[in-house]
Amino acid sequence: MKTKNKSILLLGLLALMLQSCTHDVYVDPLADQKALYENADAVNGSKLFSNFQHVDAGWPLVTPADAVLDPALADFVGWPNPNFAADPLITATEMKAIGTYTAQTGVTTPSPAPQANRNYYSCTGCHAVDGMGRDASGITKKTAANQPQMATNHLLDVKGWDPKALFDVIKSAGTGRPIDATKTVNGLDLTLGGQNHPDYSRILTDDKIWDLVKWLKEGMFNEADDMYTLTTHNGPYQTVQAVPAPYVTYTNLGGADAVAGAGVAFYAQKCAYCHGVDGGGTTDAQGPVMPLGVKNQTNGAGANLPGVVPSTRRYGLGPYFRYNAASGVFTIITGKFGNVPWMAHTEITKAEMKNLLAAFSDTNRFPDLVTQRPNP
Repeated sequence: MKTKNKSILLLGLLALMLQSCTHDVYVDPLADQKALYENADAVNGSKLFSNFQHVDAGWPLVTPADAVLDPALADFVGWPNPNFAADPLITATEMKAIGTYTAQTGVTTPSPAPQANRNYYSCTGCHAVDGMGRDASGITKKTAANQPQMATNHLLDVKGWDPKALFDVIKSAGTGRPIDATKTVNGLDLTLGGQNHPDYSRILTDDKIWDLVKWLKEGMFNEADDMYTLTTHNGPYQTVQAVPAPYVTYTNLGGADAVAGAGVAFYAQKCAYCHGVDGGGTTDAQGPVMPLGVKNQTNGAGANLPGVVPSTRRYGLGPYFRYNAASGVFTIITGKFGNVPWMAHTEITKAEMKNLLAAFSDTNRFPDLVTQRPNP
């Protein structure tokens, strides 16, 4: 009997110990949020940062087949499909008011009244590709009635934020600017509310917002710090820009610790196949091409050059990065999605990017292919 009682007592003590151990197991209350952040895609976040409506950033557009299945979508072929928005009650008309590029689908789509300017729903439309708003590359962005003003804050400052706090700011559920064309009809009329942050809680699903958070915290290089030296000209950012407009120049490409030789080796391995030895393009890819239009006639400060006839011209990777370093860095990380030929994202570290920029500063190896008039 005594042995039996001892056994019962031992079993009771063991059960008590096991129960005590279960209480000591720590469960991280932020585990789910941390997992969402760790599993996010910074590269897709960079695409969303540029154009969240694009199919390559995970937002399908309305196709003719969709319109057959849902007649309500018949007039919205080529526009973002509302069925993929965060809010299931969002309408095709509301999505159409956001606006999109005809070039995305190759078909001409009707323009919603009174405007369809994606700058109001694109991060780069206000913050510029380097995240510095009006204080760096964004100083060159012209502000017109159909374009918002460039931001005064610096997105590079959010690198130290808690990921969930940054997620909440982007989502801004119920507090952001409504999806309403009348709110962005005139970006210079602040009474219309066009400058307020959009209500992305209705537009972007949580997984896309986490991609944006990952990009802002880890993917975006601190370009204005030690990637290059950026100098702005013609005064501060102007709400309505005159000619010549404020513009920037880039010097000290790669910074003091860049190794140009390593950049040349990286270029030979990752870039030369399509862009050629001198950055001027190959039969597979022409490299950067200055399109027809007024850009081809400017001196980089917005002033027209007399006697210059617009024409398509190659100007090569060297001058592109020497005159557009911020855009060049962003394009390498993001890829030139939506274009033919399509350029994919290039895996690259910050040190490798600095080396590559230093290589592009060599005008002999990567020359200005058109020397009779200024490069972009």
